[in-house]
Amino acid sequence: MDKNGYQATILYVVCHMGLIFFLYPSDMFSGMDMGHWIGISISYALHAAALYMYMKGLKWAAQRNVVDMFRSTGKYLAWILLLPAFFYFGIAIIVTLRAYSEMLTLVFLSTTPLWAVQLLLIAIGFLMAWQGMSSMARTGVLLVVLFMFPILFVLCLGFQNVDWYYLLPVIDPEQTLHFLAKPDFLVSLFVYAGGSFFLGLLPPSIHISIKKMMLGCLLLLPMFFLSVYLPLLTFGQATAELYQFPMLMTIDTVNITWLLFDRITIFFLLSLMAFALLYLGVTLWVLVTLTKEAIPKIPKIYLLIVLTAGLFAISLAIPNWNSLKNLQVWIIPLRMYIFLVLPLITFLIGWRHKHKANRATEVT
Repeated sequence: MDKNGYQATILYVVCHMGLIFFLYPSDMFSGMDMGHWIGISISYALHAAALYMYMKGLKWAAQRNVVDMFRSTGKYLAWILLLPAFFYFGIAIIVTLRAYSEMLTLVFLSTTPLWAVQLLLIAIGFLMAWQGMSSMARTGVLLVVLFMFPILFVLCLGFQNVDWYYLLPVIDPEQTLHFLAKPDFLVSLFVYAGGSFFLGLLPPSIHISIKKMMLGCLLLLPMFFLSVYLPLLTFGQATAELYQFPMLMTIDTVNITWLLFDRITIFFLLSLMAFALLYLGVTLWVLVTLTKEAIPKIPKIYLLIVLTAGLFAISLAIPNWNSLKNLQVWIIPLRMYIFLVLPLITFLIGWRHKHKANRATEVT
């Protein structure tokens, strides 16, 4: 039993680390031409505020999970509020599964069929979700011990070819906030949305510490900046925006003769893929948990099998990368709902529970 809140915090950090360095940089380069730190700061600040509101609402409500908390507003209203989350996490698994399969095929599995890579990834996610959240929380701790230092080591080596001239201008005198409405920038919020919803479904054995969770959120801030500014300082905006995976291209430029590995890109990719697989497992577990709450009579393993097979089949139906990008644009409303609206609703419901409890205490 984790009473200190470390496992929940590590799980939160690991899930985000599995997303930051892959899809996020290319979306930021497409959404902004310069002044990227402004977009990163705004989106990060919104995420930190949403995370705090979500955890505070959960703490005030003192319910077993977020589903029970929403049920207190009414049975049907609860599922109306949670149904968009169900659809979003299903699509998030499809996007992650297809994007990471494309990346693995591009880097070192060029002769392997795409469907085989997708099958392998979803199978690992299935096994993780099958073992349950307690097992995944312990796995998250193990992954941090094994891979965090090597990842930080590779990120430091990534500064080998930077040109600080590309940092200028730090801000355009004519900079506006119009980028906030650009689809590419809104797509970049994928890395923020959904990585903390599982906190409202954790079993009682895994404690949540708001202070440690906010500290974990703070530790992610330099990672967001590194994922964007390492490619930017290496290639410049004009070149970096042409790559599907700018961060991988940046690491591939590093030349280290004394290292055991010929290409540290593969080492970096495999390390982060371990985090991404845990994200797949956690997200699949969230889907199964929500479905089990809605259909309690069906055993969880059957729900897990059906959901896994369905998501795998849908991911195979995506014909190309452009279709995947279009799918990410189509779900922007769902993403904004998960990113901002759902934490706010949780906060308001929790505040209502606290207000009622205080009034009951005053009456007695």
